[in-house]
Amino acid sequence: MPSTTATGDFGPAPPGVDLAKNQTGNLLGAVIPVAALGTTAVILRLAAPMKTKESRKLAVDDYLIIAALLFSWGTAISCFISIPYGNGYHLQSLTKAEFITVWKILFAYVMIYATAVTFTKSSIVFFYGRIFNFRWSLGFCMFLVLGYWVTIIVTVAAACRPLPYFWLAYTDPTATGVCIDVPTFFFGNGIGAMLIDVIILCMPMPTIYKLQMQLSQKIAVMGILLLGSLHVPPSYYYFIWLI
Repeated sequence: MPSTTATGDFGPAPPGVDLAKNQTGNLLGAVIPVAALGTTAVILRLAAPMKTKESRKLAVDDYLIIAALLFSWGTAISCFISIPYGNGYHLQSLTKAEFITVWKILFAYVMIYATAVTFTKSSIVFFYGRIFNFRWSLGFCMFLVLGYWVTIIVTVAAACRPLPYFWLAYTDPTATGVCIDVPTFFFGNGIGAMLIDVIILCMPMPTIYKLQMQLSQKIAVMGILLLGSLHVPPSYYYFIWLI
């Protein structure tokens, strides 16, 4: 576990900073409830058809959401195993070895996170396709979703040259290499992910608008489908590293 005093590897603690304090409670308080809520939602989704008279076999979107749940738990586990190495602690309380371990976990975390989000979005797209019998719009949305995943994976894999410079840049003064602007990349990634969400959520709207039903009923159906925007995949913000 990280020290409650400055290790000296990253200098002394700033004035007024208590190294004994950490954010691990906030981290666990964010990750555990969301992981439990997501697990419960998936279980209910898979169990619901079995409780009806017209039971059905699992569809593609069901398998995709199961995969999304597994990778979502992968991000949660990444957070859990990072805590003993200093995730949530002040930088000055870490050793260089602990910092490197947390940074390596972060590297893997981003890959797992991107995959979890991709499976989640894919499940929503195929669900809409199954309900509304979409064809070209399904293909277009899947192109965007898979393109997002490939972009994230390739960018992260090539973020630093050589790759170890991703974590050595802050711990080894003799290390040489070059990295992309990571904060800008995360910002751009967030914008791209949001735009894809908006496009996916708009998929069924034209079809619903054409249905022969009262406006209030159309709005109700749209509201139910828009609940998909409330899916909360594990976020980068749960990884409260090195405050």
